[in-house]
Amino acid sequence: MKSISIVIPCFNDAVLLERALASLTRQSVPADEVLVVDNNSTDNSVEVARSFPGVQVITEPRQGITHATRAGFDAATGELIFRTDADVVAPPDFLARLLDAWDAAERSETAGGRRVVAVTGSAEFEIDGLPGRLATAAYLGAYRASVGSALGHHPFYGTNLSLRSEWWRDVRTRVDFDDTRVHDDMHLSFQVSPAETVWYQRDLVVRMDPRALRGTRQILRRFSRGMHTMAVNFRTQPPPRRLTERGVIHLPKRGPR
Repeated sequence: MKSISIVIPCFNDAVLLERALASLTRQSVPADEVLVVDNNSTDNSVEVARSFPGVQVITEPRQGITHATRAGFDAATGELIFRTDADVVAPPDFLARLLDAWDAAERSETAGGRRVVAVTGSAEFEIDGLPGRLATAAYLGAYRASVGSALGHHPFYGTNLSLRSEWWRDVRTRVDFDDTRVHDDMHLSFQVSPAETVWYQRDLVVRMDPRALRGTRQILRRFSRGMHTMAVNFRTQPPPRRLTERGVIHLPKRGPR
């Protein structure tokens, strides 16, 4: 069984962090380590994290979730790194099912598929009934459709993302996380090479607070960061080139004039 490190970037998330850690430290298959990366919190997030036995707190003084994510990934010692947010609640069997998903992903490799470097799941907003289902479908559906069409594979989803730590060590120097305007998960997705892929496990779901939907400014800010992330990566990996390299599209060859 693979060892798992949980990484949670945190900035002033004390209330939500407490319930997230409560769910993640009471798994039927426990994580090997849980790392909370404090990114200059001014509330009691650090005290909350330290109140859970075995949870380690890492301090990242450079402000920005990209810096916090990188610090957590660098500190992780498990074979797999599970990156999530402070606003989630995971079911008790989540990590057990995550390991099952990795088993399925690796079986796909032996059948001749691309090397799986990450397993990404899904999430649902904590909004009851049809409004919650519609909000989740619209929010995540738009992300997967727009970003996935440019990548040629499923994008990383940072709320529910696990990746091979050895893969992170291989790509970490190639990805610019000093640009704090990018979405760290989307930005990192562009490091998946043509010989690699991402396994999407649709039924691997966590619940998440709907704070991403609160206010027009919040939604516009996330959209703006997404567009910036795409623009940054399109400079070196325009979609036609990336999709051709992955065999998703086949551009006609130019004949002699």
